[in-house]
Amino acid sequence: MGNMSQHNKLKIDLHVHYLPWAYRETLLKHGGKNPDGFPTPSWSMETHLEAMDRLGIAVSMLSLSSPHINFGDKNATKALAREANEDGAELVKKYPGRFGLLASLPLPDMEDSIMEIRYAADVLHADGFTLPTNTQGIYLGNPCLDPIFEELNKRKSVVTLHPNKPGCIPDGVAEGLPVPMMEFFFDTTRTVINMILKGIPNRFPEIKFIIPHAGAFLPILADRIAPAIKMMPLSFGGQIGKDGADIYGTLKGLYYDLAGACLPRQLANLVQITDIDHFVYGSDYPYTPEPACRMLADALDKTEMLTEEKRRRIYFKNALCLFPGLTAERLFP
Repeated sequence: MGNMSQHNKLKIDLHVHYLPWAYRETLLKHGGKNPDGFPTPSWSMETHLEAMDRLGIAVSMLSLSSPHINFGDKNATKALAREANEDGAELVKKYPGRFGLLASLPLPDMEDSIMEIRYAADVLHADGFTLPTNTQGIYLGNPCLDPIFEELNKRKSVVTLHPNKPGCIPDGVAEGLPVPMMEFFFDTTRTVINMILKGIPNRFPEIKFIIPHAGAFLPILADRIAPAIKMMPLSFGGQIGKDGADIYGTLKGLYYDLAGACLPRQLANLVQITDIDHFVYGSDYPYTPEPACRMLADALDKTEMLTEEKRRRIYFKNALCLFPGLTAERLFP
């Protein structure tokens, strides 16, 4: 760890990505050099470790980013999930104390995904899982995914969400804008609201969900949907149960990473939705270049919205509560 243990703003990074060889090759094959309208960043373990040291990041919990692993071929998706997860587990083993793994699943296939949960958890000892907001247009909350959530719930899993290109984007709207700039926020908001209306967080209460990018538009949309459910429950087409959906209560129980530019307005809205124990740090490296990671972290360091104790919770303490496996022995071998 070198001088990392002396760093006064040590961080555990819960929104950070790796690009194993098989995944990078698949992206080139199916998405070209600019999937989602952004170039796939260059990445190596050595440069990642160097960036972590400069940014004061003790541990990176590695996950795959969009467009994730399903490009329409069931068998290829299953194989890529296994290879990417094994590559991630190997990095965790090779650099003890520096990395954790949030494993990917071959969604939406139920049997293959449950098999991969068991392999990733029992054999690879993954710390948690990452799910895209939609896979080939199938959104989280779709009943076909319920058995997968049952398995994750049984294992009391930590599950991070990551936005994906929406299943359908209207033609002729903001065509020159890369998908992540606007559509990612829409898709995160869309899938979480769908999950709430379908009762996912309530039916699978042992799963700890981490929502990306400070909750996207959720804190704003909650003020529109929550009162509408109370005033006009019959207008929701049978999507909600007889007891309705507790939008505010459910959002309060979720966790949120602060990757991206969440200041000044987004964080101010989010703190009205849940308490500081539900915020975690995310850099979004390497898709967010190191200088931008530093600028965004500096903004969190300087904002008057956060006390030093609140920063310590966001940067480090809350992640330790989510991942009890990140013991002192593992962090500082």
